[in-house]
Amino acid sequence: MTNMLETQRNLEELYSRNQLMEVLRDQFSPLSDDPFKLDVIVQIYLHKQADVPTMVGLFSPKWGEPQDVALMLIECVEDDLLDFDMDTQRFTLKYGITADVEDMLARYQFPLPMVVRPNKVTNNHMGSGYFDKKGHIVLNSSDVFKEEDVCLDHINRANSVGLTLNMDVVASTEGNMIVPKRKPGEGFEDFRKRRKQAEVFYNTSVQVMEGLMALGNEFWLTHKYDRRGRTYAVGYHVNSQGTDYNKAVLELSQGEVIQ
Repeated sequence: MTNMLETQRNLEELYSRNQLMEVLRDQFSPLSDDPFKLDVIVQIYLHKQADVPTMVGLFSPKWGEPQDVALMLIECVEDDLLDFDMDTQRFTLKYGITADVEDMLARYQFPLPMVVRPNKVTNNHMGSGYFDKKGHIVLNSSDVFKEEDVCLDHINRANSVGLTLNMDVVASTEGNMIVPKRKPGEGFEDFRKRRKQAEVFYNTSVQVMEGLMALGNEFWLTHKYDRRGRTYAVGYHVNSQGTDYNKAVLELSQGEVIQ
């Protein structure tokens, strides 16, 4: 049990160190020490390409009036921090990050299931059961929810359900069900990008699930409320409220035969 507690703390540390925006700013910081230009590099990395109105909208009014921001973006192009395609009138990506950092972000930028029973949530400010108690029990909560009475018993009950993976389903070719089909009227390039994103998500999800299997194949999802009182499982690659495939791979760790 002590080893699993240490493993859980290590997983939470990996999550803490791999927050997307912080990692990207750190990776691109050698390119510029100007906060605006660094923000531009990060945003174009996230968007890959964007037209002028989109980029101006991202940085205005935080960095100035639209006209001022447009001029600052031109300066970024002149400084060789991003490209601008005159034919498509779009800003495009010039710099990326290394494959190993991309892999770490893909696996750990989202909370992983807990490999030990979640901590009991006793107040609104304990996160959702992780040892790292940052965060609020209500997603995107405003000041009104800081001390508002919410039903923590339900959260603790949902958090107490142990789960396991059906590795036969994980390994089956049915996993391809999450790869999207082409939508009517969808351009081939848009479809190709959407399919690529789905394949990356599927492959990374399998890697995460294989890691959970190696740690004993018993884990717990934590939960939060949204502002309307609905309960959501905290998770991305493993989630009881995800796609049909996400749901199909999960089973109760304490199963019973139904007569």
